[in-house]
Parts: sequence; structure tokens; C-alpha cells
Amino acid sequence: MTAFAALTALMLAAAASSAGAASPARAPIGGLVPHAGHSAAKAAGANVFLQHPPCSLGSLFPCWVMRTNTTYAVYWVPSGYSVETGYEADIDRYLSDVAAASGSQTNVFSVATQYYDATGFVDYRSTFGGSFVDTDPFPTSGCDDTFQGVQDPVCLTDRQLQTEIQRVIAARGWKDGRNALFFILTPKSVGSCISGECTTNSFCAYHSDFSGASGEPILYANIPYAKDIDGCARGPSPNGDDADATINTMSHEQNEAITDPVGDAWRNTDGDEIADICAWQFGTPLGTASNGQAYNQLINGHPYALQEVYSNDGSRCRQRYVGRPALTARPTLVGVARQGHVLSASRGSWRQLPTHYAYHWLRCRATGGRCAAIRGARSATYRIVSADTGHRLEARVTAKNSGGTTNAATKGSAVVVGVPASRKRPQISGPAQVGGRLAAGKGSWSGPPKTYRFQWLRCDASGGSCVEIEHATHPRYRPTEPDARHRLRVRVTARNAAGSKTAMSPATVPVSAEP
Repeated sequence: MTAFAALTALMLAAAASSAGAASPARAPIGGLVPHAGHSAAKAAGANVFLQHPPCSLGSLFPCWVMRTNTTYAVYWVPSGYSVETGYEADIDRYLSDVAAASGSQTNVFSVATQYYDATGFVDYRSTFGGSFVDTDPFPTSGCDDTFQGVQDPVCLTDRQLQTEIQRVIAARGWKDGRNALFFILTPKSVGSCISGECTTNSFCAYHSDFSGASGEPILYANIPYAKDIDGCARGPSPNGDDADATINTMSHEQNEAITDPVGDAWRNTDGDEIADICAWQFGTPLGTASNGQAYNQLINGHPYALQEVYSNDGSRCRQRYVGRPALTARPTLVGVARQGHVLSASRGSWRQLPTHYAYHWLRCRATGGRCAAIRGARSATYRIVSADTGHRLEARVTAKNSGGTTNAATKGSAVVVGVPASRKRPQISGPAQVGGRLAAGKGSWSGPPKTYRFQWLRCDASGGSCVEIEHATHPRYRPTEPDARHRLRVRVTARNAAGSKTAMSPATVPVSAEP
């Protein structure tokens, strides 16, 4: 994978390049965030889209998103350099909080769940893989970030940052790949440059990728010490420490890495990713922290001030996203389509955390379609009744949350097999005399039956008090001398998988004794 393929930056201003930095042809840098004092707002309303439009659900094109993510933090702080006391602990807590709140719809990371690649939608499922304080000495400065007479003692190139990330990954035994994001955080008085853009004149942070030793992409974000960079510490500080500014830029880069890991996924026509469009917009505060500073996110019980990100749903910047439920796997039926049996409907699988499910059962034609609601059938289970015989059954599941409702139906069941029911009585034909040949019809049945069983009966002269005739279990019967002066009937038992029913024929006239 080409280095810088997904490079995007939190930019400070479209300022002149630094006096000492060359400006060669650079990889694409998006996400212009103006310097403090300039308007940060970008035009909303132009939704982000996949850079390769055919790359959509079910396609085989290469663009992808981080459907899940594991984050790692590398604090590159050699001897002689410093961060504020508690800086690393606060950032670790933040990454742990984001992971602990996975699946919720109450923070900015829920917005990404509306975006997808060929394999499915982003699932807000984050894991904090751990952190490491790296005390390796900095290499010789590979860049010059001088701007307006100010120069950092150390200036790191993107290649130098990549080299250190890869070294730490190998030393720690961390796993790289498409679901891992490595933050490399540098201390005070350390600048960085890439293709002529530097922390002193352009960016607060950026994310990118390069090929790892395993051949998998290494996704990373360069996170300088934002508090000490003019224009990078805007916004409230609800925790009252330097980590607040850094956490804000980390949130920006993580949301962009999730939805556009290598620069071929979700951007708008200007090349802005979902956090760029909303850079430095914090929305409406949720409350005030104990230090008097506002916060707009409460993640795992801790306050943060994080930039909003862009939502295609509504075409606006959001602090959180509660979209109406979206189906990811259709509900299914479990059970046998037979009268008296119980069918159960699963909920299916849904995104956007439905809070309530409702069920409604439908009776459809045997060929499908023309379904009608079954009155009173509103639970997840349904006991099949005789009226369902010959029909297919479906269950409609309605998923609901505060964003709205969505319906999804199961596939139709097999055609319902009912317990056989007689529509027309069996009839006996032929001469009722000893030695004659009688034949019994099976009658007409609903159900439909699979098998029929016949039993001939010898009754009294009035057709009552019938008893079974031994071995007379075929549709045809030849009366014998014991039948003389008795009436005969036939009993037909119709059976199928749902059960069995019997029907009795009318009685014959008394059997004549004459052969």
C-alpha cells in the first residue's frame, strides 16, 4: 500500500510555507482548519461519498472502512523532553472510555455507523490495545519547521515517525492490519513536517498509512502536543489539562481513519473527510465540568469536548447519531408449518440499537403475496390454526428507537398443513348382498391428507351399534353370510403430518342373504 495514501490533516491555515521547508509535490492533504481567529466553518449539505462509486455493499472493489478498530498509543518522550503530569494517563483513560462506550449512540463515534464498505457498515466497536512510553532518543531533525522566526528544537519527518511506529509495534508484539490504529504522540517543543507542511504553519494532526513488514497496512495518526501549537488548542477544556486539546485532535483523526483509512472511501467533492467538514465545531454543550468548562461528550461517565463529525443523514454536523433502525440480517421463522404447531419469529439483526420490537403475523396466499394481518397475532410466537391451512405465514418485525421505526418481514413459511377435515362423507356403492362387491369412496377432505385408512363396520338393522369387521380394511368389501340382514358402513381415517380425522359413510340397505 502506498505511503500517504490516506493522508489527511487538521490544518491550521492556508498560510505561507515555512521559511526553511521545501515544497515538493506532496501527497493529498485535506481538512483545512483555519488558524485561530479565522472562520473554521465549511459548507454543509454536500454529502460525503465513496471515492469509487461502484464500491458499495456487495461489490468487490477495494475501498474499505474500519468496521471495528483497536487503538494503540505510543508516547515518544525521550529524556530531556516532557509532557504535563498525568498527560498520558488522561489520554489512556479517554481511549479506554471510547472502547467501553462501544455500541452506544451517545457520543460522536456513533456518527460513523452510517458509513460502509463492500462488506457492511461501520460497527462502533472499539478496543484499546494499550499504550507505551517510548524513551528512544529522537533522530537528527529531518526537517525545518521555522515559521515567523520560531523553530522547534526537533523536527520529525513523516518517514521518521513511520520508522519509530514500526519499531515499537515489533518490540511490543502489537498486531497491525486493517483494524488497528496507532497514535504516535510527541511532547512539547517537537514539531513535524510532511511535504512542506508543518505543525508550525499548517496542521495540528493527520492520519495516514504505510505497508508494514507483514504486508498489511499500518494505519497511524501523528498527534503533536496540541496545547503548545498556536491554533490547535481551540475549544473548551473540561478536564482542565493539556490532554484536552490532544484528545480533541485524536478524536478527529480516529473518526476519519475509521471512515477513510487509506483515502479511497468517504470524502466530499473537495476531498474533506467527515471530521474535516465539521472542524472546530463543538455543537451544543451537554453541561459544565467542575472547572467551569463546557463539555459536549460524556463518554463512559467522563466529560470531553470533541469536534462534531459530518452525517449524511440530515446533511449536517452531529455530536452523536441516532439513526432509525437499519436491518442487517432479515428475521427468520423457526418451527413447522402445521396446524397446532407454534412458529417463532426471530428479531433479525439491526444497526442503530433498536429499543423496542413489535411483531405482527400475516396470512398469505399459497403462491405468496396478498398477505393479510391476523387479528390479535402480535407476539414473537404464533400457534397455527385451521384457518391457516393452505396458506403461507409471515411475521413482520417492527424495530423502533428514538430515530424512528423500520419494518422487516420474514420469508414466508411453507404452505400450512392442517389436520384433515371432511368436506364430503365417504359413500358406498355396489349391491348389498352376500357375495356382492361393495366399494367405498374416501370422500372429500381438506388438509390435505397424505394417507387414508378404511374400516368396514357391521351395524344393526337400523344402522346403529356398529362393530368392526375383522380384516375388512380395504376400499372394497364382499359381504359374507354373517352380514346378512345387517346394514354396513365404512369408516375412513384421513391422516397427514398435522394429525388425523375420521368420517363415517351412510349405512347401506340391509344386506340380502341371497347371493
